[in-house]
Amino acid sequence: MLVIIRDGEELSLKSSFVVQLFGLSSNLELLRVSRKESKKFSEQWNSNKIDLATSTSGILAHFLLMPLKSPRNLRDGMIRRLSIKQRPYVLVTNGFLSVLSQVLHYYFATSSHTDGLIHFLRRMKSPKIFLIDEFLSINTINLNELKKLGSIIYVSQDVAYNRYGFRDNLITRQLMYKLERAAIAQVDVVIACSERDRLKYIEMGAKKAVYYPNIYPIKEFEPSVKDQLPSISIVSRGHWDLKAERSLEEIFKALSYSSRTIKVNVIGIKPKKVPKNVRLQHYEFIPSKLDYLKILSTSWIGINIGFHMAGTNERKYDYSMSGLVVFSDTMGARGDLLPHEYTYVDSHDLAAKLEQLLQFGKEKILQMGDQNRQQALSLAEKQREILLRTVYDIVLHES
Repeated sequence: MLVIIRDGEELSLKSSFVVQLFGLSSNLELLRVSRKESKKFSEQWNSNKIDLATSTSGILAHFLLMPLKSPRNLRDGMIRRLSIKQRPYVLVTNGFLSVLSQVLHYYFATSSHTDGLIHFLRRMKSPKIFLIDEFLSINTINLNELKKLGSIIYVSQDVAYNRYGFRDNLITRQLMYKLERAAIAQVDVVIACSERDRLKYIEMGAKKAVYYPNIYPIKEFEPSVKDQLPSISIVSRGHWDLKAERSLEEIFKALSYSSRTIKVNVIGIKPKKVPKNVRLQHYEFIPSKLDYLKILSTSWIGINIGFHMAGTNERKYDYSMSGLVVFSDTMGARGDLLPHEYTYVDSHDLAAKLEQLLQFGKEKILQMGDQNRQQALSLAEKQREILLRTVYDIVLHES
């Protein structure tokens, strides 16, 4: 039996991918166990899905932590609630108190009532493998109890202390480091997002760590015909800090220095100022991953904005899967190596490097983008095989 532990409504993309690998290597029965913030007081049991109620201490911690927010977050939250016209996206600030509140929430407010679940699992004689879906789910169920019942796999989307480092603030950084390190001591395998992250988990004490980057190839996807004009795609998530708006300002400032007409696809936040030489196509959100990749693949270049230092960069691989040359800011460049990825430090640096690239001409740039695509596909297949063997070994051990 594969028991998936998730604090939240839906599985992460990476955990869904790992579950598919289990389906390829065995006929394990699946059991979903979740704790939903929206239904913290209720518990519901179905044949293959269990929603647990939040523990009494977790509920108490939740309400005690609610007032712990930065003044700006409190103000923005009040404005959103009073506003008649809702904004199409919400920016989240990085106020220290608000980030500390989130970290303490993971520590104290995500535990569930698990007596019934543990009793149920002990009565089942079949071998068990537990999959912990991201650091969000570490404290949902006591890992010491799960360890007595079977093997534990920890699926990481972000290195937690990088994700909540808050500009290298030592308090939130150390709290998340201790939270994740304590969990790693109990798990049998960590599935990281990049070789960089794998090495970090080994350093933190992981018994075994493998990695699979955020590459989720869609078999039916083939890149679209490229635009005739020089074209760029930019993905800028609506929940990012003011960094999202500032990064777009920097990019469009760089584009304004060019004498060329450039087509730009923006997915996410709409830029406030668009230079005269830019033909803008804006998409607030594209729900279909296939449609999303098809739109990206019409461009020549993808500009990759990084928001934090955790994990590996999914947008970088979305661009490479779509056959784009990638320009990354210094944070977005983290993770794995692409044949044609260039790092920029400011708007002038980006403008200079874009112009130098465009001088290569369309045919050369498209060849470079295709090399990025082939590298992403090759890496995905190689790491998938390693991960599949790891999953098979765990199933064999429990059997």
